[in-house]
Amino acid sequence: MNSPTHNQNETENWNNAKPSLASMVSTLRIKLTTTTDGWCVDISSLTPCDAMMALAREDLLEGATILCGDGETKWVACIYGPIETGDARAIVHEVSTSVSPLCADFRMQSVVTSKLNEGISAHVRDYDDALMLASTTLARYMSDMLGENVSEPDLGVMDALLHKTGTISIKPIETKVFASFVDVGISTECPTNPADSSVIYDIHSDSWHCD
Repeated sequence: MNSPTHNQNETENWNNAKPSLASMVSTLRIKLTTTTDGWCVDISSLTPCDAMMALAREDLLEGATILCGDGETKWVACIYGPIETGDARAIVHEVSTSVSPLCADFRMQSVVTSKLNEGISAHVRDYDDALMLASTTLARYMSDMLGENVSEPDLGVMDALLHKTGTISIKPIETKVFASFVDVGISTECPTNPADSSVIYDIHSDSWHCD
C-alpha cells in the first residue's frame, strides 16, 4: 500500500505534468432548451460535422439524406428518405430564418448550425440525442484536459447535470486533476458564477459519477 506521502507526491507530479494541456482547454458551455419540434442544445466547442458524427447511428443513416450548407452560417441536416429540390429549398430557407428549423420537414431528425466562433446550435427531435451531444462534448473536454481519449458519460449523468437549469458551464480553473480521478466543477447558473456542483471522472475505471 502506498504511503500518504507517496500519494501526495503522485498527485503533485500529475498536476505538474498537465498545466500545458489545461491552459489550452477553453471554458465549456452547454445550454438545453425545448422548442416547438423537440430540443435545442447550444454548445460552445463542437463543429456541425463533429455534432452530426456524434448523432450518427447505423439505423439513422440507413436511407437518410444529409444536406449541408456553407457561408456565414454553416449547417448540416439529416432527413429520412430522399429529398426533392423543392424540399431542399424549404429546408435551406428554414435553416436560415427559423428559430425551429425542424419544422421545414417532418422527416428531418436533426439540424446543426454554427456561426464563426459561436459554437453550435443543434436542433433534435429526441431528448436522448440532445443528451448524446452534451455527453460527447464533456468527454472531449476531459480528453483535452488529460491528453488521452476518455469514454462518454452515461446519458443519465448528463440528464442529472442539465436537469436543474438546463445550463452548465465548466471552467478549466475549476477542474482539479488528481492521481486517480478528476473533479470537474460545474456552474448551473450564470457562466461567470463559481461552480455550485460537480461531476467526477474516475481515471482508472474510465467512468463518470455525479456528486
